[in-house]
Amino acid sequence: MAFYVCLILTILWFFFMTYLSHQDGEHTSRASRDLAEHLRFLDTDINDLNGKLRRAAHIVVFAVFTFLLGLTLDFGGASLKWMIIAAVWSYVDETTKPWIQGRHFSWFDVGLNLIGTAIGSSFLFPVLWIV
Repeated sequence: MAFYVCLILTILWFFFMTYLSHQDGEHTSRASRDLAEHLRFLDTDINDLNGKLRRAAHIVVFAVFTFLLGLTLDFGGASLKWMIIAAVWSYVDETTKPWIQGRHFSWFDVGLNLIGTAIGSSFLFPVLWIV
């Protein structure tokens, strides 16, 4: 049962993060700008806050994806070596950006994605020792 719950959550998260990642430049800019406006209390410079939120989004979505993927693999009895999928997607996700209006490939964003995978992995292994 735990495997199926994790599998469904992993698939849903993957589709969610891919949807967010593949919005055109206008929509993704507007969404992050609106969020920055709502969180204005964190920083008086909206442009600075917007940039921080956009960078943090890469890290958070890949950390959650990696964590869920690792749980799914573990509960399914598969080797955790397959977590390499998250690292590979960190790059592949960015390679698809040039085909989206207003988006571009960024090595910096690939790096942020990989930081997210490392964070997701670092949270996963203590949890696996407990369960």
